[in-house]
Amino acid sequence: MPPEDALLGLLLELDEGQGVSLARLAKRMDERVSVLLRRASGLTDAVIGGVAGPGWVRLQCDDTGRWVASLTPAGRAAAKRH
Repeated sequence: MPPEDALLGLLLELDEGQGVSLARLAKRMDERVSVLLRRASGLTDAVIGGVAGPGWVRLQCDDTGRWVASLTPAGRAAAKRH
């Protein structure tokens, strides 16, 4: 399973509407947070290398510097297909 599919599946499992901290996701996926942040960025709607991502994941950093990932409705549908 590609790492992006694993990330979508884990978010589908853990995201109960308030998002999931990247630290928690990284621990579950046995990845460093920095690696997971790069991978998740490619699943947002950000334009990277001139190409917009699919918009499946929303990343937010709160006031304490804690990164949180959540599925968008399109991401939830994509995760259920994978």
